[in-house]
Amino acid sequence: MKILRQGFIILAVNWIVLFLILELNSLLSPLGLYLVVGGLFVVYPAFHMNPLGGLAVALLTGALWDAVTPAPFGLHLFLLGGLFAGLYRLRHRLRSRRAFHQAVVACGANFLIVLFLTIWFVPAAHLLDYSSRFLIELVFSEVLVFVLSLWMFPLQERCVLLIGAQPTPEEIN
Repeated sequence: MKILRQGFIILAVNWIVLFLILELNSLLSPLGLYLVVGGLFVVYPAFHMNPLGGLAVALLTGALWDAVTPAPFGLHLFLLGGLFAGLYRLRHRLRSRRAFHQAVVACGANFLIVLFLTIWFVPAAHLLDYSSRFLIELVFSEVLVFVLSLWMFPLQERCVLLIGAQPTPEEIN
């Protein structure tokens, strides 16, 4: 039951942050910018949850992200699920309780998401035309992910502590 409560609270925080970022993207759309912050949504589940609950949180967050963006359904679900699996396998090497280290991991995961989405959506004939847009969106997205992760990961930890769902090390593995 504790795992279920932890999953629901992390999912709620992910969805709130996702909707705030989507609102920010709506404000930035006249400028032609689209910020991607998917790296935020997989680090905490991969490092602090058991594999089944963390994968469920990552997949449900990806499914919601698919539902509210004009992308093929399952694209973000696949991305977040794949990143979760990779981070979960590497968690013993990357694991740290410090928010700064988790922010760096989130920026790396976000870089992979932005790179994949750019390759997926940019036509091969106009790759050089889109390179400046890719770099601008990448820089703004990475800065936003780093700043938000310094706020979001402690928020997720405190929410889990408030509902009494802090897992033991045996429950995470």
